[in-house]
Amino acid sequence: MNDDITVNVVTLDDQKEYFILDKILYKQDTFVFLALKEQPEKIFVRKRVTSNQEVFLKEILNFEELQLAFSLFFQKHPEFLKESQI
Repeated sequence: MNDDITVNVVTLDDQKEYFILDKILYKQDTFVFLALKEQPEKIFVRKRVTSNQEVFLKEILNFEELQLAFSLFFQKHPEFLKESQI
């Protein structure tokens, strides 16, 4: 049995490391859900953007887009929504 677990970590422009919790594709956008490695209870959402063949994670500043991202997350992971309502 293979017990290896792969954890994806990314360093953002603040030079801090983040665990990649999930990626959700919606139409042509990919929302990336991250947890700060040093404080995993801090969750962040970024949008994957490609510009001039370079890929980066852009901060979401639009409230409607942020609502959409979390709506997609809770649709995919309804167990977390139930936990948050306790």
